[in-house]
Amino acid sequence: MNIEDGQLFRNNTQIMNEEKIKKAIKSLKKFMEYDVENLITYHGGPFNDNPNKKIKELVLGDLND
Repeated sequence: MNIEDGQLFRNNTQIMNEEKIKKAIKSLKKFMEYDVENLITYHGGPFNDNPNKKIKELVLGDLND
């Protein structure tokens, strides 16, 4: 996950192969098991604008792509 302009995004799939994309989705799904209040990304910093909802959107968006 990355943060740009205060918004949470999935990793850049244009530079990832299919295996890495599947692994990233699997990792994101694990977050859905928890009540996440704050998320800190390596390069983007903190994200606390309803991370549970945004993670779910990222996972479901990946499954529908």
